[in-house]
Amino acid sequence: MVNDTTGGNRRAGDEITLRVHLAEHRTSVPGAEGEELGVGFKAYLDEARTEEIVEDDRAPVLPGVFYSRVAGVRFHDDSLQLPQFGVGRHVEIRPEPPTALDRNGLGVFADGLRVGYVPEAIADVLAPAGTRIGHGIILMEWSNNGNRLGIWVLGSMQVAISVVNGG
Repeated sequence: MVNDTTGGNRRAGDEITLRVHLAEHRTSVPGAEGEELGVGFKAYLDEARTEEIVEDDRAPVLPGVFYSRVAGVRFHDDSLQLPQFGVGRHVEIRPEPPTALDRNGLGVFADGLRVGYVPEAIADVLAPAGTRIGHGIILMEWSNNGNRLGIWVLGSMQVAISVVNGG
């Protein structure tokens, strides 16, 4: 279910926009080095907030749309701590050059800095987008003692994401 913001007057080639409604969310889990705190938003497809978009790092959650943790952040820990990778910030999803280990890599960037990658299972589905740059929004961040450990992104290579009635 992708909401078309054009009122049904969409023409071939017009951008499709997914409207997302947010609700503040805070949770904690015991971690290896103390309590890990998750702060951010839950995403919903409807204004009444009954149709939740649930995180899945193995497959897109809607056609062409993913909501997943960002993989490989431990290799970019310095970047991860920067403000541009905080909750509510927008990121770009860019194809990476193919390697022997990952032929469909999709990097997650802000202000020219890579913080990690879209998980491989999702990238393998989305990568046929060619050289197209996708976009996303950071909906959740996990931290321990003020040190950001991970982020979750709602993004797409194919549709625009618009946050409405929330924040």
